[in-house]
Amino acid sequence: MLALRFPLTCSIPALHPRAPKTFRSDPNEQPQASRPRPTLPPVSGTPAELIRRFFQIQERRAAAYGAFDESFRRHARGAADGVTFSETCREITAEFASCSLEAIALEEALKAAGKEAPAACVRVAQMGEKTKLNMTCALQVLRKRALENAWSWQRETDEATDEEMAELERREASFAAAARPPPSVAAPSFANGNFRKACDVHGEAAACACAQAARAAEPTRAEFEGAVAEATRELEDAVRGINDALEELRCELEDEA
Repeated sequence: MLALRFPLTCSIPALHPRAPKTFRSDPNEQPQASRPRPTLPPVSGTPAELIRRFFQIQERRAAAYGAFDESFRRHARGAADGVTFSETCREITAEFASCSLEAIALEEALKAAGKEAPAACVRVAQMGEKTKLNMTCALQVLRKRALENAWSWQRETDEATDEEMAELERREASFAAAARPPPSVAAPSFANGNFRKACDVHGEAAACACAQAARAAEPTRAEFEGAVAEATRELEDAVRGINDALEELRCELEDEA
């Protein structure tokens, strides 16, 4: 089995118990447990009505994924600039957040009605949707990086001039500003363009733009393909879990009828 140097998951080290609290204005930079939960939308109805409403949420999510995929494809083809793609990402992120809050409200309403089994199915689907979104973003970043044709093993010749490397750097910076995944998405460092390391000749990579420094830390073909395969497996597992939970909810609807 391929051992990746750039895992798609990472852990956040626990804070020292005596460390003072640091308050951050950006919720994405705060530990999840310490973030205040937004107000949930009001929901009401019979258990069957609540379950049907959750299926409506899944339809909204499917439409959002369709718009997300189409926007990415247009951006990858050069038919949409980075500003347009970023705006679409913000709109879709807001839609996914709205879906999640409504789903949480439905889960709690089902629990309050004594329907623990369907409430658990909603929770399983929610967890799967989170992984699905994260892995979708990670795969988009990986594929976009591959389309940049920036790595030596993607080109017909092995040598690249300093001018070519400088042009690649400019393209990487442009993409990083437009298509970086949300902070919650853990992706291989090379997928985000942050794969430069110290040059043996000139020292720190940040101050070195030579071809040797860039090639020293670029991923191999096997590492890149392994990262894509890992993200794809995570995505497929998430989709299977979501589908299983939805099937259980359909059975619950039949019992409620």
